[in-house]
Amino acid sequence: MHRLVVTLLISVHLLLPFAVWAQVRLKDPLDYSLKTYGLMLGVALLGGFVGWYGKVRKGIIPAWSVFHLMGEMMTSALAGLLCFWICEWWGAPLLLTAAFTGVAGHMGTKAIAVFEEWAAERAKRMGSP
Repeated sequence: MHRLVVTLLISVHLLLPFAVWAQVRLKDPLDYSLKTYGLMLGVALLGGFVGWYGKVRKGIIPAWSVFHLMGEMMTSALAGLLCFWICEWWGAPLLLTAAFTGVAGHMGTKAIAVFEEWAAERAKRMGSP
């Protein structure tokens, strides 16, 4: 009986890391709900709209140019989505992630350039060419 208990305890001890690993499994982009994606893309698009409106008020771009607006919206959506995924990878709280996503959407191409520099620096540190 004593031998059975010891064997059972050793087995549980050896299998415990697998149970913990199963709980800490990283999410992939398909694990998030449409509600979450809708919120993050909405915040990013709002940030992009504010960025576009600021450029219109400064006279940088004309207000009637639909192409500028569409370009700004697509760029802000991409920047916001990348920011959302990076924040989720870091484990940031959802409210902080939403705030960063809005700022990244407002930054647009500048945010994508920052993400690109960060990824290049990280790849350099990891030893990739």
